[in-house]
Amino acid sequence: MAEERFSRVKFIRLGAALGVGAAGASLVAACGGGDDKASEEGETPGAVEGAGEATEEGTSGGVAQIEGGEPITQESEVEPGSALEFTDEETGQQAILVHLESGDFAAYSAICTHRQCTVGYSDGNLACPCHGSVFDPTNGGAVVNGPANQPLPEIPVEVRNGEVFRA
Repeated sequence: MAEERFSRVKFIRLGAALGVGAAGASLVAACGGGDDKASEEGETPGAVEGAGEATEEGTSGGVAQIEGGEPITQESEVEPGSALEFTDEETGQQAILVHLESGDFAAYSAICTHRQCTVGYSDGNLACPCHGSVFDPTNGGAVVNGPANQPLPEIPVEVRNGEVFRA
């Protein structure tokens, strides 16, 4: 069997091709492009844990569409330790509302400060699937794990009469 030597350029090209293929497969899986066990169990692949649980009017595909002055959600619709994705009315960008275990609510831009990927809620943290940055929703969106070096921008929220509003 003949041994083929890879030049540095061939090795880099092969690595890039494999990386692009893996990223594409991940994207297809995250967007629901395949049949998997989660789909059979009624879960959405790549979904934010606990997100989209609110069933009030104004939700679309698990992301609440908030009109100016309207509540993001009912306080009782988001269990402690879970999150709800929504569109921030001021910026028009994706955001995430976290019902902390303490009972408080915190909201942040869902756009990672490293490379602008969309973060999701997982195991009590906000995590970026692209490069592994992790943010702490209980500490002002502070970076727990890089490569991001800036916290997520916080969105002020308040609870009034059992409803969560952008403050």
